Amino acid sequence: MHSDLIIQDNFLPKEEFNALREEIMGRYFPWFFTPEIAFDASLKEANWPGQLVHMIYDENVPQSPFYKSHLFLTILEQLKADVLIRIKLNLRPRLPEPYFSNFHTDILDMEEDGFANFTTSIFYINTNNGYTEFEDSTIVESVENRLVSFPLNVRHRGVSQTDTQRRIVINFNYLKLHENT
Repeated sequence: MHSDLIIQDNFLPKEEFNALREEIMGRYFPWFFTPEIAFDASLKEANWPGQLVHMIYDENVPQSPFYKSHLFLTILEQLKADVLIRIKLNLRPRLPEPYFSNFHTDILDMEEDGFANFTTSIFYINTNNGYTEFEDSTIVESVENRLVSFPLNVRHRGVSQTDTQRRIVINFNYLKLHENT
C-alpha cells in the first residue's frame, strides 16, 4: 500500500452519512456533464464517455448552494480543512467493462513545490466494484462512507464500476494549517 495513504472507514456517523447519501443520490440533485477528467482536455480519451459533476467549491468561491449545507460542513470540520481549493462530486455511470482513466492529480495549475502541503481526500458515497488506483498499483475499493486521503501530488485514477447504476465520490482538495489539533 502507498505509504502516504490514510483510509478511514465509517468516516461519518451513520445518520449523517445516510442524510448526505440520500441528498446526493436523490432524484433532484443537480448534475452537469463534463467530457474531461480533472478538467484537463489532454485527459480526454477516445472511449471516455464523460462523467457528471457537481462543483461545490472552486476558485475561492462556493459554486453550489450545497456548500453551506451542514452535510458538507461536518466533513470539512473532520478533515480539519483550513484552506479549500476545491470540492467536486463525480458521478460515473455504469459501463459494460471497467474504464481506466489516466493517472492524474486533481489540481493541475499549482507549482510542484506547492503540492507538498496540500491534501486530496476522496469520499465514497456508494459501494460498487469501481475503485481508485494509484501509480504504485495500490487500490482503494469504493465502499460507502470510506474516506481516503493523500498528498495532492500523488497521481491516481478512477476505475468505473460494472455492478451499480452509478459510482459517486466527492473529491476534496485542501490545506491543513493545524496538523496537530
